[in-house]
Amino acid sequence: MKAGLAAPPGPPPLFFGAFDRHNFGDILLGHMAIHDAGVAAPRCAGLAECDLSACGGFRVTPVDAITTPVTLIHVGGELLDCDAAEAAWMLGDSALRWPRRAPYVIARNRLPAGSRTVFRALGGVGLARRGKAFRDEVLDALRQADALGVRDRVTQEFLAGEGIAAVLEPDPVSRIAAAFGARIAPAAPVNAPYLAVQFAAEFGDDRSLAAIARGLERSALPVVLFRAGAAPWHDDLAVYARLAQRLRVPVSLFESLDVWRIAGLISGSRGFVGSSLHARIVAAAFGRPCLSLERTAGSGAKLHAYLDTWLPDTAVWSPEGFADADAALLLPLGAG
Repeated sequence: MKAGLAAPPGPPPLFFGAFDRHNFGDILLGHMAIHDAGVAAPRCAGLAECDLSACGGFRVTPVDAITTPVTLIHVGGELLDCDAAEAAWMLGDSALRWPRRAPYVIARNRLPAGSRTVFRALGGVGLARRGKAFRDEVLDALRQADALGVRDRVTQEFLAGEGIAAVLEPDPVSRIAAAFGARIAPAAPVNAPYLAVQFAAEFGDDRSLAAIARGLERSALPVVLFRAGAAPWHDDLAVYARLAQRLRVPVSLFESLDVWRIAGLISGSRGFVGSSLHARIVAAAFGRPCLSLERTAGSGAKLHAYLDTWLPDTAVWSPEGFADADAALLLPLGAG
């Protein structure tokens, strides 16, 4: 296996990732990978067939239907530690099965002869906690890779301990303003400065919602709620409705699931508050203040790993910490 980022010469590219469901970050990662490769008519694959073009995504074919050699580009995201049960649940069908423990990680020897594999900016912060058979399957696939990059030091250091060298690279979505700034038109769903706010359904207990409401009210800005994922285990409209009932500042729901419109909402905001890593990355790419949330202290392992790698000393707030934070920490969101 050669550590590196450039796709080697070989068969035509097939972009493979978790853009087989609605997830803001995974779809944007697909667009960035296609942009970086300079492919005019890309082919995209996932675990299941779907068409998410109506929300800015892709027409996706099942990767296990491949019959001819490809350069399989694993697009990125937290793919290395996603198991089959989690993948099936997020795709909305717990009965789905694949011939791999880690379905989003495919070894070169599982593809048609002559294929190559490339891994770009992947995350795997939970890989060390997986069972031996799972880890061995993933590590074997990475040892066969023609190029390998990861996006955080936690993943890089774990792989290094297993004798696998991986290049450390920022998440490609961090370059979205340069790559797609002309396509992302700032959205202004309210006639005033606003905060773009998102958080996952796991924040739906009464205590968390009460704390988030207190924290948001301190900015005194209108709140626009949006979903960074409509697939299972992502964001929940019912939870947002319960937050809206608690808020004493104007609040509205941004209903569109189009990833370009969501990016426009974030880019046009006064700042972002939420649990999505990629919403934060988009906000930062457009120079917007960001404040990241996790359900309980230390639970946002993916957020911590990425921020500790690229923005050391950046806080990730629990709802209670957000509510009780020194007001000076929140001033950039309401300033200017």
